[in-house]
Amino acid sequence: MRRRAAFTVLCFLYLFASASAYAQCVGPAQSAVQSAISSASAGSTVTVCAGTVSWSGGISFSGISLVGAGSSTSGTVITAGQVTMNKHATQLTRMSGFRFTGSDTHLNVNGKVSQYPYRVDNNYFAMGSDFQILFNSNGGVIDHNTFDCGSTSNIVDTMGLHPGQSNEWSLPTTFGTADTNGTTNIYFETNTMKHCSVGLDGDDGSRPVIRYNQMQSSAIVFHGTQPNDSTALSTGGGARQFEVYNNTFSVIDTVNDNIPQGWVWARGESGVIANNTMANNNTSQYGGKPNILLTVGCNQSGHTTYPVPYQVGQAAVTSSEPEDPPTHPVLIFGNSGAGIGISVAGQGGTGGGTYDCSNPSNFIQASRDYYTSNHWNWTPYTYPHPLVAGQSTSVGPPTNLAATVQ
Repeated sequence: MRRRAAFTVLCFLYLFASASAYAQCVGPAQSAVQSAISSASAGSTVTVCAGTVSWSGGISFSGISLVGAGSSTSGTVITAGQVTMNKHATQLTRMSGFRFTGSDTHLNVNGKVSQYPYRVDNNYFAMGSDFQILFNSNGGVIDHNTFDCGSTSNIVDTMGLHPGQSNEWSLPTTFGTADTNGTTNIYFETNTMKHCSVGLDGDDGSRPVIRYNQMQSSAIVFHGTQPNDSTALSTGGGARQFEVYNNTFSVIDTVNDNIPQGWVWARGESGVIANNTMANNNTSQYGGKPNILLTVGCNQSGHTTYPVPYQVGQAAVTSSEPEDPPTHPVLIFGNSGAGIGISVAGQGGTGGGTYDCSNPSNFIQASRDYYTSNHWNWTPYTYPHPLVAGQSTSVGPPTNLAATVQ
């Protein structure tokens, strides 16, 4: 009798615990989720049950963690609707565990670098059109997601990095460990990207750190040569800086001639391309594209001779008065595989024509504007990012941004 009673008690406790766990998640319908978000206090978690729903009216939140039932087809599947994440002054804003399958904008992240960072992790995003995901703020982490463009010939500007905060361009660079607590740059790490010809598109003063990802028939573009949208040379403005390291670039398409110009195409600014494994992109199936392409737009801002403001290898705070020689030339070193060739060309693409260069080699030269060694002793920021490693207590908004940015 005692054994039977004990067994009965254990069964009851198990059923109660299971029911309680189930009761802790809110139904996936848009109205239920937004209601739960509205009732949640900053710093709390809203857990969403499994199910397939449309959020066509949109979901918006700040300062909470919105956690779905997983990114598989049996998890929390969102067939339509945009999620808007707004950074919070003191709390993490996070989205994790969802599967997005629609053709509209999936995600829009906004905020200032001085606010607490955001995290987007362990989601699946089906990508079918330009800019379905927009990160409009530096100071965040995007990790362990899958971005699938679903086509062997799909030109998709998958991810627009558009902080658009001009003061961040005027502040000094934050390469590697200069981002002292990991709150100033955008960290895109440990993700998988498939069939995305322009997988990442850096603009408007963004500071992307792209590391430890599987880039499968997917490429990266960094716009240059100006810091904002108002200039003739680039409709998207230029990234402030970039770091691309320890990624694997592989070919999984039978035909993909839509990779625009190489695995990494930098039109301006300074950056680091290091320790990546790169398959050969300069093949017939890719239209004989270069592997790493550095381009420059000439005849701009009254400059017709070297150096041009914001050009490749330039990272000066007062970029209207470019450095000669630059203190932070682009670093390209430690890469392996058949696809590590470096090419130099005129601006090309957006901002070509009047601004294109007939003599790009005069503006981009080895051992001046780029080095094939760690010339200025770049040191990468800790990996994984503290937010990914569960050390969120060590991460917060910088108390003195000007002192933090170096």
